Amino acid sequence: MNNLFLYTLRIADSSLILGQRMSEWCSRGPTLEEDIAMSNISLDLFGQANGLLILRVLVLLLRRHYVVEN
Repeated sequence: MNNLFLYTLRIADSSLILGQRMSEWCSRGPTLEEDIAMSNISLDLFGQANGLLILRVLVLLLRRHYVVEN
């Protein structure tokens, strides 16, 4: 189970870093449509990272609760 937690953390971290790097490129695209698309993809990556990190915390809390109860 530890491998799953490590994998989830790595995917969340990668999504966060990619979102930050892509947001740096906003307003530098050749057209307005590309700028908007890049900012939307960046926001999607931030949302993915947020969701994965929340999932990781919830699973860890449930695991601790289960260990304490049993």
